[in-house]
Amino acid sequence: MYIVYSGPNDKYASAAVSTRDGKKTRNKYEYLGLVVDREKGIYSNRTRGLFTYDPQTGTYGKVPEDFIETKVLDKRRIKKVSLDFGDAFFLHSFLESSGFFGVIDSLGYGNKDTLHAMVLFYMLSSMANCNADAWLSGSIAGMLYPSANLDSPRISEFLASVGTPEKQMRYQRAYLSHVMNKYSSDRNILIDSSGLPNAIHMPLTRINVHNGKVSNEVRLIFVVQKTTGLPIFYMAVPGNVVDVSTLRRIMLHLESLGIAVESCIIDAGYNSAGNLDFFYDENHACRIGFLTRVKANDSNLKTMVAEELATLESRENFVNFEDRYLFIKKKEVLVGSHHDNPAFLYLGLDCSRLNDEQRKLFKKAKKTKLSLDEVYETMSDQGLFAILSGTDYSTEEILPAYYQRQAAEQIFDFAKNYTKLLPLRTHSEETFRGHLVLSYIATCAVKMIQMKLEESEMLMGSRLSVMRNQKCTIYPTRVITDTPVKAVVDTYAAFGIHCPESIPLVDGMLVYSPPAAVVKGKKARKAPLAEKPKGKPSRPRKDPLPDPSVAPKKRGRPRKNPISEQGAAPKKRGRPRKDSV
Repeated sequence: MYIVYSGPNDKYASAAVSTRDGKKTRNKYEYLGLVVDREKGIYSNRTRGLFTYDPQTGTYGKVPEDFIETKVLDKRRIKKVSLDFGDAFFLHSFLESSGFFGVIDSLGYGNKDTLHAMVLFYMLSSMANCNADAWLSGSIAGMLYPSANLDSPRISEFLASVGTPEKQMRYQRAYLSHVMNKYSSDRNILIDSSGLPNAIHMPLTRINVHNGKVSNEVRLIFVVQKTTGLPIFYMAVPGNVVDVSTLRRIMLHLESLGIAVESCIIDAGYNSAGNLDFFYDENHACRIGFLTRVKANDSNLKTMVAEELATLESRENFVNFEDRYLFIKKKEVLVGSHHDNPAFLYLGLDCSRLNDEQRKLFKKAKKTKLSLDEVYETMSDQGLFAILSGTDYSTEEILPAYYQRQAAEQIFDFAKNYTKLLPLRTHSEETFRGHLVLSYIATCAVKMIQMKLEESEMLMGSRLSVMRNQKCTIYPTRVITDTPVKAVVDTYAAFGIHCPESIPLVDGMLVYSPPAAVVKGKKARKAPLAEKPKGKPSRPRKDPLPDPSVAPKKRGRPRKNPISEQGAAPKKRGRPRKDSV
């Protein structure tokens, strides 16, 4: 088997297979397509896209990740002279200066420009991945990452590559080290999950029933650091896997990654007798503090409601949390598979929630003609809630401690509204896992930006969309940026980013050096200041020995008619006389 080249400059290639029939030799040809790289055996056709072919074995393969395809300039296209600038330049500068690009590069993908461009695409655009190249051509990102290849067939290969378990593990370890060293070493966590509806035919998509709603979905779990609100771990499970069966494995993953969890806040879906046993040691002491909501059918809750509800609404149980007023009572209970682990159960009555639920109940009773007994029975548990804790909190402290779990809900809000997590548009499990990795990276970056904005008392909102309104104009030798509006200027200032008026272009390439990453605890060394002259800064020091040859400067207004030099006739005013006859 050998390769036969044809066309001008051997532009096309075919694989030839020689077969012998007696004394005759016949060749069978298989068309490979356009020759992309003859030395590396890389070809391209419409059926297979970009691929490699080995004539010795007759096998097809994937193109190496670090291969950069030469872009063919389409002369029919009008070259763009105005590009989106602010959003991509801001993100590029932030990710570079914060050192997060180094964490992203731990994935080990061969073409870093493609990786960096896709991270920005997942944060700045809501278009489908097949339109990534169109986004790149209209953004300054195309000049920041000139070797990026965002063609639709290559994106599928890219997602499948970055979604491998080995690359996920490399990124997870590098990211955890980055968070623990730069932000916080806090080991108190929040755990929550959410569904990702889709119709992709893969093992992860299964039927899920949640709060009475039936859907085909993948279940996504986030582990969030309590003090910073940063996600530190994620895991995707089939949609029909219930939350209660995933808690122990999440804890084992975190332990294997070097995180010794000190406390966690979980939703009611993770609350079970077996999972509660995990938080206690063999001496029934709580080794991992926990907070969780209690399900309505919990035996301890039913007993406490029966015994304590009558005295719940008393002055000693009355507390205030933000703009809410509640009655909360605490009781020590035994939990676990054998009911031998001590915990604290908090029964609460939310006054505002009680009024809302009663108002809805009365409207429903009138429409459906409920009896008085039915209405009274329904009213008995309205406005009630219960929280279980392995740590002893006062009734005033329990709600502020529990509602820290809102940080986990915020992460899902960022993932679903500020990145391309939803809708799911992949077609295989391999590309789906790569999509999750990029969405996770983008979510982490968005949260870091939000944390930095909070330091300047600024909101995230649609800030990245506002940044996109700053355009730039492309000239043969430079890129000139538009004058930024106040919101854009404030954003740059909050992150210490300098927006240049122009950036030089050499052979169509940007000549731009981003700021170096700042290491925690080390400040950049300032350049030595020039030596200042002695004396008062407001007045120059007088020369003690003035030059006598220099005439002193006279003060006051100069004369209009200065004294003329000796021998010069004075200039007469008025009209000149006529010559006499």
